[in-house]
Amino acid sequence: MATELSNLTAERPNPLGTCSPHHEAWRSLAQTHAAVSGRLQEALTAAELPPLAWFEMLAAIAASEQERMKMGDLAEALVITRGGLTKLVDRLVKAGLIERTFCETDRRVSYATLLPAGMTLLKEMRPVIVGELDLAFSANLSVEQANELRETLDGVRTGACAGVV
Repeated sequence: MATELSNLTAERPNPLGTCSPHHEAWRSLAQTHAAVSGRLQEALTAAELPPLAWFEMLAAIAASEQERMKMGDLAEALVITRGGLTKLVDRLVKAGLIERTFCETDRRVSYATLLPAGMTLLKEMRPVIVGELDLAFSANLSVEQANELRETLDGVRTGACAGVV
């Protein structure tokens, strides 16, 4: 059986070719993101709280000036498509957590604006998220290492967004 498996592996080359250290870093980042996101979602579910995407949206809006964000900026901050954002906004509007508001001088510009119920829910969700992130990261990274990791990832993201090759 082991021989059959090694023959099968030898016959199927890696479709991406030899994995470079950069490709391996990307895969590790994607797998880590999935694992930590899964852990956060499980903790929210166990606490009978809404999904992680709701927390991310509420937190982004709460951190913005006047607790409102332009829809385009919100999609970019959450790294989702405008179509995906529209569906998510619809759910949070229906739940009474945010509302759509419009620019007074340009009705084409719309905002997602945090409502008091959204802030209350965010305050309930925050300790669950913070606690899980502390567990996931503090066991493996010092504060200095976490800051270095953030700086490195910010540099990669900046290069990717600027189209740097």
